[in-house]
Amino acid sequence: MGLGLPEIKIPEGYTLIVYGPAKLKVLEGVLRVFGAEFSDGQEFNVEPTRALPLYAHQNAVINVEYGSFTFHIGDTTPGEWYELAEKLASSNIRRVLVIGDVDSGKTSLVTLLVNVLANRGNKVAVIDADVGQKSIGPPGTIGLGVTEKSVYSLSSIPLYDAFFTGSNSPASVIHRSIVGAALLARKAEKLVDRLIIDSTGWVTEGEGRELKFFKTLITEPDLVVLVGAPSQLVQIERELEALVEIVRVPKPAFIASRDKQDRKEYRRYMYSRYFTGASVKSISLNNIRTAYSYFLSGRPLDSEETFKLQSILGVEVLYAEKADDYLGAIVGSSPIPQALDFAKNAFSVRHFRLLQGYELLHSVVGFMSKERYCEGIGIITGFNAREKRVSVLTPVERIDNKLWLIGSQKVNPLSFEEEAGLEKWSL
Repeated sequence: MGLGLPEIKIPEGYTLIVYGPAKLKVLEGVLRVFGAEFSDGQEFNVEPTRALPLYAHQNAVINVEYGSFTFHIGDTTPGEWYELAEKLASSNIRRVLVIGDVDSGKTSLVTLLVNVLANRGNKVAVIDADVGQKSIGPPGTIGLGVTEKSVYSLSSIPLYDAFFTGSNSPASVIHRSIVGAALLARKAEKLVDRLIIDSTGWVTEGEGRELKFFKTLITEPDLVVLVGAPSQLVQIERELEALVEIVRVPKPAFIASRDKQDRKEYRRYMYSRYFTGASVKSISLNNIRTAYSYFLSGRPLDSEETFKLQSILGVEVLYAEKADDYLGAIVGSSPIPQALDFAKNAFSVRHFRLLQGYELLHSVVGFMSKERYCEGIGIITGFNAREKRVSVLTPVERIDNKLWLIGSQKVNPLSFEEEAGLEKWSL
């Protein structure tokens, strides 16, 4: 009878909601999870701060290694969700955009739609655009996953490609969020029968509504699904109803609410999982090309130019570079403020970034190539200005022939906790 772990009996017609982190195994019976059925021997890992509803078609027994849970009579998944899934499965609708507030259950709905469509023989792509609460891909990315099988969690869907936005919040990178969704939608269209786009929960402010409006225009969904009560998402609905078919569905009766700390802990978990097996790689500054940043985007100064800049600043210049309208330097100590204007005039630039090297440490970077929008991400662990080398923790095998996208996130490479207050460094 199992592994000697606690056993829980789920009566027929009841739902057991398990709160993560948790590990479960089905011993007897059949359980329905987001429209997919799981039976004897199948296992689940419920992620931290997430919840999994297990509905018993018949009396069932599970092992619970750890985690907490609650019982509820009936199926806690709204019947309207199943009706929507059946509608999609029996129609020619290829592209669906799901919009909902935070803690509305939209990711659970997307999981159910994926399962019903996959069980009907469809190859399904999911674009996970919720950059701060990722299921597909690491935080700070828009992830593209592809599956032909049913899953109990979107995080079980293999990552096909991603787009690195460089932030855990879409507020400061709206343009990247829109472009990333468009590029991945274009790629998905060539791969699969159906595409479902899971958006962020940022819907209550003007910029959030505008993001949803332009994301709808750029991804051209056949159907937009609004998750929530009729009194919610009213402005988004009124904007979009003249452009695309809209369906409303309710949120579940029982849903795990998460506060700011829960969301931060979930990102720590996702970073930790992503960097399992990663290694530190060292690379010369001469082999790095960057975007999202002034720094490392220019041509290194030659010895004569470096001496000129050093004479103007009056401090040691460890590394310096120049682009069309930009001058950047890493120095051993801070020069007098007036020297910065002298340097801009002498080198005929409008922008001058003066760093001491530590500003780059623990920055999250994305690696883009000709083949993939995001080959993976890394965390800068070291910067040696004298030797002109950067060290990065990453699971990506080759980083010397990639475009480095410098993100605003700062993550400790040992604990994978976010480092507050460092996102404001302008590089």
